Amino acid sequence: MKILCFSLLFILCIDTDAQLTTSNYISTQSAVNQYNDLLKGKEFIVFPEVREFPIHWSDSLQVSWLENDYRSRPFILHAQPGEYFVFQLGVWPIENDMNNAQIQFSNLRNDQGETISSKEMTCFNKGGVNYQGYPFTNQINLPSGQVQALWMGINVPESAKGKYEGAVTIAANGVSSTIKIQLAVSGKVVADHGFDEGRRLSRLAWLNAADGINNNITKGYTAIKRAGNVMKILGRTMEIGNDGLPAKITSYFTVSNQAIGKNGEPVIDSPFHFIIEETDGSVIHLQPGKTQFTAQSPSFITWKTTSTSEACNVICNGRLEFDGFVNYQLTVKAKKALSIKDIRMEVNMDKNKAVYMMGLNRPGGLRPAAWDWKWDTTKNQDALWLGAVNGGLRMKWKAENYVAPLVNVYYAFGKLNLPPSWGNEGKGGVTVAEQNDDVVVNAYSGSRSMEAGEEQHYDFELLITPFKTINKSVQFGARYYQSGKNSSQQFLKVADSLGANIVNVHQGNDIYPYINYPYSDDNIASLKSAIADGHQDHKRVKVYYTTRELTINLPELWPFLSLNGEIIYPGPGIAAKTVTDPDGPDPWLRENLRGRKYIPAWVSHFSEGKYAGKQDLSVITTPDSRLNNFYVSGLDWMVHHLNIDGIYIDDCSMDRITIRRVRKILDNNREHANIDMHSWNHFNEYAGWASCLNLYMDLFPYIDQLWIGEARNYDTPPDYWLTEISGIPFGIPSQMLQDGGNPWRGMVYGMTNRGGWTGNSPDHIWHFWDEYDIKDKSMIGYWDDDNPVTVDNDSIKVTVYKGTKQSIISVANFGSTDQKCSLDINFQKLGYNKSSCSFFIPEIEGYQTAMQLSTLDLLQIPGKKGYLIIVNSGK
Repeated sequence: MKILCFSLLFILCIDTDAQLTTSNYISTQSAVNQYNDLLKGKEFIVFPEVREFPIHWSDSLQVSWLENDYRSRPFILHAQPGEYFVFQLGVWPIENDMNNAQIQFSNLRNDQGETISSKEMTCFNKGGVNYQGYPFTNQINLPSGQVQALWMGINVPESAKGKYEGAVTIAANGVSSTIKIQLAVSGKVVADHGFDEGRRLSRLAWLNAADGINNNITKGYTAIKRAGNVMKILGRTMEIGNDGLPAKITSYFTVSNQAIGKNGEPVIDSPFHFIIEETDGSVIHLQPGKTQFTAQSPSFITWKTTSTSEACNVICNGRLEFDGFVNYQLTVKAKKALSIKDIRMEVNMDKNKAVYMMGLNRPGGLRPAAWDWKWDTTKNQDALWLGAVNGGLRMKWKAENYVAPLVNVYYAFGKLNLPPSWGNEGKGGVTVAEQNDDVVVNAYSGSRSMEAGEEQHYDFELLITPFKTINKSVQFGARYYQSGKNSSQQFLKVADSLGANIVNVHQGNDIYPYINYPYSDDNIASLKSAIADGHQDHKRVKVYYTTRELTINLPELWPFLSLNGEIIYPGPGIAAKTVTDPDGPDPWLRENLRGRKYIPAWVSHFSEGKYAGKQDLSVITTPDSRLNNFYVSGLDWMVHHLNIDGIYIDDCSMDRITIRRVRKILDNNREHANIDMHSWNHFNEYAGWASCLNLYMDLFPYIDQLWIGEARNYDTPPDYWLTEISGIPFGIPSQMLQDGGNPWRGMVYGMTNRGGWTGNSPDHIWHFWDEYDIKDKSMIGYWDDDNPVTVDNDSIKVTVYKGTKQSIISVANFGSTDQKCSLDINFQKLGYNKSSCSFFIPEIEGYQTAMQLSTLDLLQIPGKKGYLIIVNSGK
């Protein structure tokens, strides 16, 4: 049999001029003309191909595919016992489209009568298991004149041996074609189903894996408890009213999120109001039925309430999860023709709790007195967070057509869908306004008509913040080294010199060249060795691993492309022009992915090391797809084979279900595993004017630390720092990125930058932390009324790290000019005897010079800088 004139290694190389030799190919149109006699009377042609030579193009055929006939003699495939074995069938509809093509496998049987059941076989194109763990089936419709690869998988038993024969039948348009196959199984039992070697393509089985999907709660959280209509989760309670909607939400977190207290504070103290107003101004009176709690486990509770009237019914389905996520599906079903002025939801929050706001085109910071926002899907905006540091609520409005958008500079290629209910053809919006002692959020949808039997879906999500207390072991104990260099030779040596105890291995270097595919055959030995060296040096080692873009240098590229947009996002392809690729795709993509839909993404250029002079191209992936299953299984493989200590997530399109699966796998296998997450500033036209911490908030229950972020302006006001950078209102410590951040202002929020990425290393501050035992002290932020230190200058912010015998006062000037201020200590709150206290400023290289202080009056604070002042109690 003739084969393609290139090797698999050639496909997998990263040379940009790599192209397929076309001498053995003819176009599909030429094939119709040249092989007319062979094709006469046939609806479609089916041909087999081995995994080593993936079918690439839809517009051309290899001559051998036409000349070999495997209907009469079997196509021989070679596998090992225990291997997850894959192969392909190519399908070419000649003149007519193929509609709803069906694939049927026979059992495979050997001469001894032993069988491999057809239940152990699958066609990945036909369906599988989605990212939530539910089975699904695709309808395969193939346009005429185009070649389509169908990828098949066989789970070969470890006991299998010998030659097994059977068939695969493709049927459509009233006709079928059967291909005979012979699976020759020999050799040793392959380890781990073949997953250890990417070249086998056995990892395609990961597409249908469900690792981490269960009802167990993750480490650090508590099981949900219910008493009547009140449900309790970690540090929060939610009570629902008779209509099933929230009636009261309470937070028990202390003001700086250092602990969970006994006395709670209301986040919401009055019921949500869902209002249907008719054109004449009358409000439809809905009579709630009995609430039914339909399911409960340690991780979630669901309930259903139906409210009725003569005009319509409202069916409320609610679900609370252990991390503070609430999902509501509100269905309005008309019983008769209705003329509606507005359908809206009103949420009242106490002014004392609605201090800060973020989202709906408003950067994070202090809440304005009023805000008015309209739906506009050119912007990545559908959610609002409103609250205080120790209690808040993110509200996200959606409908049945919700699809996760693309993030970062790719938003324009995959925008939000306008919800038919809330959006109502652009009539809908959200207002925020003060009303007496409350702040009222009004999500309205405007006028509409409804016919009898018509339904509208007013769905929404809630996130009750914060999710957890600040983990001081992470905040002050996780010392990161992360480098963007192509060579890894100095990683551990430099990390040692800085005192870092965690090394993040970024993509784009000699031990991890290909973005989001750290387990490539090409580098896996080197990466494993580097991780082992890190462990030998008492360091945790984590890897860059996210879902957003994917290298083209993975063996599964062609199978993924064959799924027609399920894995590789179906963008404009050759016509795609992005901020990073303003002239369109790289020549390699233009040639090799011709006729396909994709979006070119990140490119890594190698200037040194093993891959010097080469580059790694990537493409954007589809959110909420089976790639999430592949991603999670890949993580599980790395945990068990490489002993990674966690992952570093870079701006991602991951959903909360997938990150929870990730968290479970790490917690169950690596005791001190960490997940840190970085985000570039999305508040610009390219990314749809999104606030990152609002955009990614549903991931935060499972994140250990943030790194915020490129394009951040650290000359912004303190309220912006608190809401958009610090992570504190959500229970997550953070770090600074752009140009290393501002270390003086950062310390007001317990933040530094990290070593290796910028020149201004935080190692001297880390040393200060250790010398003065900051992790054993309680952080009391400037926003906390119980802060024992006050200041007489609004440009100066003061946070106290309170200890029993010694405290640290972090003072930062948020102005650009020098400021004088006096600090007033409430010694009763501090717990010290004033007469025995002393103060001094210790030496910290690059931060401050040592000074003895006799008083804290009239301190001179340099513009954009500050001090760390030690208070000794004299005890």
